[in-house]
Amino acid sequence: FEDAVEEDSCSRFWDCLSKTFWNACCGMWCQCCSACAIAQEEREIERLTGNVEPKMDYITFEPFSEYFPAIQHLNETQTRSFVQHAKAISKLSVKLLKNLAAVLAILVLFALSDIDKNFTFANMIVLLLTLCQAFFLEYLIWWRWNRFDISFDSVIKFFACGFLLTTPMAMIFELVVSIITGLISMVAMIFILVEDSELLDKLQTDPKHAMKDLAVGHPALFIFSLFLNAFVIAALCEEMIKYFGYWMVVTPDLLPQKRSNDANNGNGENTPNTKSVRSTGSGITVAMCSVALGFACCENLLYVFGYTPSQSLGVEIQTLIARSIFPVHPLCAAIQSIGVCRRDLEGQRGVGIGRIISPAILLHGSFDFVLMVAAYLQQVEKIKEGNDDDSDIPKEDDSDAVMSEEDIPTLVFSFGMVLVGYIYYVWQSRAQTKRFIAMDRTAAVDESSTLV
Repeated sequence: FEDAVEEDSCSRFWDCLSKTFWNACCGMWCQCCSACAIAQEEREIERLTGNVEPKMDYITFEPFSEYFPAIQHLNETQTRSFVQHAKAISKLSVKLLKNLAAVLAILVLFALSDIDKNFTFANMIVLLLTLCQAFFLEYLIWWRWNRFDISFDSVIKFFACGFLLTTPMAMIFELVVSIITGLISMVAMIFILVEDSELLDKLQTDPKHAMKDLAVGHPALFIFSLFLNAFVIAALCEEMIKYFGYWMVVTPDLLPQKRSNDANNGNGENTPNTKSVRSTGSGITVAMCSVALGFACCENLLYVFGYTPSQSLGVEIQTLIARSIFPVHPLCAAIQSIGVCRRDLEGQRGVGIGRIISPAILLHGSFDFVLMVAAYLQQVEKIKEGNDDDSDIPKEDDSDAVMSEEDIPTLVFSFGMVLVGYIYYVWQSRAQTKRFIAMDRTAAVDESSTLV
């Protein structure tokens, strides 16, 4: 008993769980919340290795020093060959690209095999077009405009984080928040039913038609529910998760840098940072947009193949086009990057997460709210005309139609909102760029005076 280790209740509970079936039989653990496990693994690695300042990729344990000097050399020499940039990537990025190629190859074979009639080679083309839409925006944001501000390696990692990690996290958080907001809407509906006994009786005998009467007679309730859905469930959850998705990835591009030859020779302690504040700010913007593009790409795939009311090819293509016209997610991420740069580069410590994500939530929530209210009002009109789904009036075949003439005003208004968001970003970005240039000039003067 003298050698016995004192344990608290939590330690004993964990000891009990550690002897469960998965560990005893299979020698592995069953993970339900991968993001939590990744965060715990990162903290444990820091504790064991003493890697307080990030120096390696946590998944492959490859030190930054093994691949980042090649990236720095490309930036210092202004190499414009994409092949050279594609070669200067880490083992983790190589694994991500290989996994992408393997998954696409399997899907192509599955589509050609004709096993599932709902997923043919034509559907595979739509899937590839969905990916190409995200890759094309990534090409413009990174390679076309900011290729020397952040590496191809970092772009791959941030995009993969948005696609693989933030999307399932958003689904979980939105499910939890939707339950809470649903309860709030239900309480409001109870107050209405208490005052309307006739509607309450109809709800018990014919709930479907009672809900239609509720939608027509009490629009404030549904608009309030749509407001919660747009601003709380969609905008708040998704913008917060994209923000934290950016912080989940640690890359050497956004860390203080020395010249590649000094870093290799171990003489970089007193060497000034070679990356300008302006370049670092552009790198942060590209990184956050890459997370958003990965998230949007996965979301588009869900909408095109999972949420469409029909499996027809025309519906999938029209859904993809409709979602490609309005790049709300990367635009909101770019707006967020303005606040992140103000806090981390300009030193405005009063800029917290609320001030960073609030403009993005306002734009995102307003965009979704307008679309939701427009769809609700159209459905109310159909109910009043007796032309809804349960009507006996024959309707024209519109199985392949997604957008109609009634949707044009909504689309125009939505496009205007996106345009306003873009103008706001350009205005804020240009003002911030001027401040970055002034900071770089001040740093250059200080460096020259120090050398003298």
